[in-house]
Amino acid sequence: MRRIVVLGAGYAGVRAVQEMGPVLDEREIVLIDRGRSHAIVTEMYRVAAGGRPARGAEVPLHRLVPHHRNLVLLQAEVKELDWRQRVVRTGQGAVAYDTVLFCLGATPEYFDIPGARESTLTLQHLDSALRLRRRLESLARLGGGRVVIVGGGLTGVELAGAISAIHPGRFRLTLAQASPSILPDEDPRLAAYAEEVLQRGDIEVRRGEHVARVTKRTVVLRSGAVLPADLVVWAGGVRGNPLAAQAGLPVDGRGRVQVLPTLEVDGHPGLFAAGDAAHVPGAAGHALPPTAQLAVQEGRAAARNIAGLLAGREPQAFRPQVLGMTAALGRGYGIARLGRLRLTGRPANALHELALVRYLYGVGGLGLLTRGGYLSWRSVPETTAERKAYDV
Repeated sequence: MRRIVVLGAGYAGVRAVQEMGPVLDEREIVLIDRGRSHAIVTEMYRVAAGGRPARGAEVPLHRLVPHHRNLVLLQAEVKELDWRQRVVRTGQGAVAYDTVLFCLGATPEYFDIPGARESTLTLQHLDSALRLRRRLESLARLGGGRVVIVGGGLTGVELAGAISAIHPGRFRLTLAQASPSILPDEDPRLAAYAEEVLQRGDIEVRRGEHVARVTKRTVVLRSGAVLPADLVVWAGGVRGNPLAAQAGLPVDGRGRVQVLPTLEVDGHPGLFAAGDAAHVPGAAGHALPPTAQLAVQEGRAAARNIAGLLAGREPQAFRPQVLGMTAALGRGYGIARLGRLRLTGRPANALHELALVRYLYGVGGLGLLTRGGYLSWRSVPETTAERKAYDV
């Protein structure tokens, strides 16, 4: 029996496995991930700030994938992809494959800034979000402190707003952004509104200043300005999983696997890539942004092409559908873009919550919303036992 291996249980990987369900009678599918759960990365900022229990940012994989004799969930760390031998080497042994989908996500991009990797915390995974939450709680018990968030994209903006709302007056928050505007890829009107809301929450926004170096206690800007810090959070961008470059796959300057419009890796038969790990060509040849909604679409498209190739059909070019953007700014405020529609304030925040509900329903059905899912996250506080269970 031919085997399809999916590397990574993120947005792309889970949706790919779900889409390939119909081929399970004829093909074995192995989903490999280091954890047992699917992480809802877009909710990590709330977990870190203390506004959502850890269980609200992950879903057990067995609740999401088909229950079938030919589907294997392998909890293991991926060590190496040997595409020449068509073998994936993991901490649990080697797994041979006929077709592989590489969706191992991204890692922080530090831009070779001295001290950035060693002196900052990130929001890349649930364990890192929990480390950040414990650090914030520790500072709060001591009376607060100075927190600098480097990066004014969606992650940095949402985290700053959440910390300010959940710990009002406790921290001196600074959001440092290298470009002249926060949310530089968004409608300038929405970015300006977001900055206004953050400033009303006593968050200092510093724009147009690049970081020169970072220490445990300071962020030094190229201008010579020094930002004192008891905690530095890095939200300055991402790059592809380093395993791609180590495997000798074609990668771009950010370490993402370069793929054809069909999501195949040129010159590597049987190898596909999707999600944040992939450089997927968009308009004018520019890479599509690393967003959850595009990762979901790419995972489904890659799965369809894999199933099609196995059935003797030609692969189809991926056609992205960018539905819009939503962001929470804390205290019930938000921004949203849906087609030509622009929303701010509480209506935008409501749309942000609805986007999460829509995703959970799409990936796990009504049961994921009602049975230990979204509704219970909002109504039942995290217990002491749960907090200990998530200690890392």
